[in-house]
Amino acid sequence: MPTTRSKRRSRIQWEDLMVSYEASNKTQRQFCSEHEIAYSSFCYWRKRLRRVATSESTLPKLIEIPALEENEAPVWRIELDLGAGIVLRIR
Repeated sequence: MPTTRSKRRSRIQWEDLMVSYEASNKTQRQFCSEHEIAYSSFCYWRKRLRRVATSESTLPKLIEIPALEENEAPVWRIELDLGAGIVLRIR
């Protein structure tokens, strides 16, 4: 019995497949069968892409900090002891 080699897909192709699956009214197994996808690969990529989407959506892209007026700026000083007698001072 000859073995068939599964088709390798890029991340973008998997993302497109997941969009197609979500738009279909098919079960996961039906979708996999019609697209010649191993069910285990489908589950792996679905979980992987969901995890990435969740972590990306929860992290802010940019945190805006309002500027202070010159007279409102606090006086600050930072000292960082780097060891071996080296101290970094920022004012």
